[in-house]
Amino acid sequence: YGRQRILLDNQRFVGGVAWRQNEQTYDGARLIYKATDALTVDYSWVVNVNRIFGPDDGAQLADWRGSFHFANTSYAFNKDHKVTGFAYLLDNDDAAATSTNTYGVDYQGNFGAITANLSYATQSDANDNPNNYTADYYKAELSGKVSSVGLKAGIEVLGSDNNIGFSTPLATAHLYQGFADIFLATPAQGIEDIYVSASTAVSGVKLTAVYHDFSSNEDNISYGTEIDLIAAYQLNKQTNLMLKFASYDADDFATDTTKAWLMATVSF
Repeated sequence: YGRQRILLDNQRFVGGVAWRQNEQTYDGARLIYKATDALTVDYSWVVNVNRIFGPDDGAQLADWRGSFHFANTSYAFNKDHKVTGFAYLLDNDDAAATSTNTYGVDYQGNFGAITANLSYATQSDANDNPNNYTADYYKAELSGKVSSVGLKAGIEVLGSDNNIGFSTPLATAHLYQGFADIFLATPAQGIEDIYVSASTAVSGVKLTAVYHDFSSNEDNISYGTEIDLIAAYQLNKQTNLMLKFASYDADDFATDTTKAWLMATVSF
């Protein structure tokens, strides 16, 4: 009970946005019950979200107050296959347009050399949300390794209804749809992200390259493409260095954007 980090599954719906120096935290109560070795029930009731924009209100509110319910139940059939069902019910007093009910299921499977992740969710307006919509989310991803190179390919779709896109206001959104952060908010026509990535290590430097092709879920709009690159090096037990680069090439959404970061992370 109290102020805490809540990171659910892959943080696609509820996360801490730890990429930011001011991490998103939650004020409320959380119960995690491991019923058996296979079954885990996780429930949180949150009354305040401490956002990355604090501590004081500026262009963005520092806090979101309301009543937020996160229910997440996972069942592992064995060490290779797990299914998670979730319900995220958001009643946001400070941003009514984010008040939604989201219900979904996620599957993680290991098939020897191939790992699969399949996810589906449906979302509708709730409480005082001024919009009226029901939109779907789905993701299909395969990953594996060839020699020393890790490969991944997938498609992630955030749908749209009545010109309202499927929203994930509490997610660690920087992990998804490109490091340039063009699509932190889902466009009115939704978004389809087709992506491929490759990762390896050379002389202790971890290298990753990702390519995204973005388009709308409605109206057949080509948004643009993006290339993301990461180089990370563990200098010693306490210090990690990372160089990160993102280049978004716009077609019919936003403008060309290039970003670069040089980071040092020290743990003690």
